[in-house]
Amino acid sequence: MPQSNGLQRNDFRYELKVPYQRAQFTEFESWLQRAGLHPVKQYADRLIHSVYLDTSEFDDYQDNVSGISKRGKLRIRWYNDATDNMVLELKNKRGKLANKLIIKLDNPTGDLPFDRAIANRLLRSNERSMAVARQASLFPSLHVQYERAYYEIAPDIRMTIDRNIRYQSLYPIKSARTAASLIDVVIEFKYPTNKSKKAAELLAGMPGRIFRHSKYVIGVDTVCAL
Repeated sequence: MPQSNGLQRNDFRYELKVPYQRAQFTEFESWLQRAGLHPVKQYADRLIHSVYLDTSEFDDYQDNVSGISKRGKLRIRWYNDATDNMVLELKNKRGKLANKLIIKLDNPTGDLPFDRAIANRLLRSNERSMAVARQASLFPSLHVQYERAYYEIAPDIRMTIDRNIRYQSLYPIKSARTAASLIDVVIEFKYPTNKSKKAAELLAGMPGRIFRHSKYVIGVDTVCAL
C-alpha cells in the first residue's frame, strides 16, 4: 500500500521462481500454448539494476544459503538509465511468501552506489533508509543487472521473465568486469495469498521445478571470492 514521504510497503504475496536453460524455456513457451494461457503484457521491458548491501561477513547471504525461513535482503535498485531515481528495498521472505518495504532515495547527481561512501550518502538522504539499512555495518556487495518482461496470466496473477542476467562483485574489491549467469531465464509468478488455489490450477503440469532461487546467492557464488 503506497504511503507518504516516499515510503511504500507491499502486502505479503506468493513469489514462485522457475529457472530455465534456453531449451527448457522453449518447452515452457510451448506449454503455455498447450495450457491455453495467453500472457498479457503489462509494461514495457526494463533493465533492472540491483546493488545488494550486506555485512563484511555476508550475513544475509549466509542466511539465504542456510535456508532460514524468515530472512531479509537489502538492495538499492534503479531501472534502465534512471540513476537519479533510486530506491532502497528491504525484501522480507517467509517461506514462499514475500513483501517489500520501498524507500525513495535522493540521488540528483546520478552517482552509482558501487562503493560504501556513495551508498552511505544515498542512505543518509532519507532517515528511514538510514534506520532500515543499519548503514554503519553494511557494504555494497554485489551488482546484479538483467532484462525483465512483465505479464499477467490471470487477474492478479503476474508473471515476469528475466533474461541476460549478469553479476559484478563489489566487495571487498570492486571488479571492473561482469559475469553472465549460468541460468539463461528466470520465470517468476507473483500473486496474493487469496489466489493460491487459482494459481495452482493454472500452473499444474508446468515444465521445470519451482524452488528457492536467489539471484543474490548465485551472484555471490559466481563472482565473489568467499
